[in-house]
Amino acid sequence: MEGLLDTALTLLATHGYVIVLLWMFADQAALPIPSIPLLIAAGAVAATGQLDLGLVIAAATVGCLLGDLLWFALGRYRGQQAIGLVCKLALEPDSCASTTRRAFTRFGPATLLIAKYLPGVQTLAPASAGFVRAPWFGFLLVDAAGALLFVLPFMLGGYYFQPELVALLDRLREVSGGLVMLAVGVLALYGVVKAVQWTRFLRGHKLRRLTPEDLHARLQSTDNRPAVIDLRQALDFELEPRSIPGALRIPLSDIERRRDEIPTRYDVVLVCT
Repeated sequence: MEGLLDTALTLLATHGYVIVLLWMFADQAALPIPSIPLLIAAGAVAATGQLDLGLVIAAATVGCLLGDLLWFALGRYRGQQAIGLVCKLALEPDSCASTTRRAFTRFGPATLLIAKYLPGVQTLAPASAGFVRAPWFGFLLVDAAGALLFVLPFMLGGYYFQPELVALLDRLREVSGGLVMLAVGVLALYGVVKAVQWTRFLRGHKLRRLTPEDLHARLQSTDNRPAVIDLRQALDFELEPRSIPGALRIPLSDIERRRDEIPTRYDVVLVCT
C-alpha cells in the first residue's frame, strides 16, 4: 500500500497535467473512477512547486469540458439512445434518470452548475442538454462554470492544506494493512445496504403490471375503464412528447400535493418511464 501511494504521487508530480486531464475526461465520460481524491492530491503536489496550480486547474477543467461535450454531442445527435446509454453506465441506473429530471425540473439550465456534485446527473445533464438542443456556446459557458465550481474547492483544499495532508499520509502508511481491510469492509457494507434497500423496495411495490394491449382493452371498456395517471416529469415530455389519450398528467414530484385530483372510484393505472 505504501509503495503504491508513493508511486502514484511520483507519477502525478511527473505527468500531472496529462494525468489530471485524462482522468477528469474519463470521469465525466461515465467511467466509475473517483475524481475528488485526484483533485486534492494534485493541489497538494502543486503546493510543493512540482506542478503549476493554474495550469493543473486548467487541465482539470478542460478534461471535464471534453467529457461533457462528448455527451452533449451524443445527446444532440443520438437523442434517447444516448440517454439510455448514460444510465446503463451509471453506478445506480435505477435512479439515474429520475434524479436528473428532478434537478432539471427544480433548477432548469442551472442544473449544469451543480451537476458534478450529484451522482449520475454529472453525465446525464450534458446529454439531456444536447437532446433538447441547447445552444453550443451557452452550454459551454454554463458547463465551464460548473466544472470550475467542482474543481476549485478540492484542488485549492489540497493546495492550502498540503502540510496536513502530508501528515495524514504518514499516518496512513503506518496503518496501511488496516486501511485495506477498512476499505473492503466499507464496500461490503455498502453492498449489503443496497441489497436490503432493493429487497424492501420490491416488497413494498408489488403492483400489477399491464401490457399495452391490456391497457388498450381496459380503456375501450365502458364498465371497467381505469383512470390513467401520467407520472412523467417535464423533461420526460421533451424526450418523448406522446402520451396516452385521456391520461391525467401529475408529475411524480407533485403526486403528494395533487393527490386529491386522483379519482379513487376507478382503478388507477400509473404510467412512468
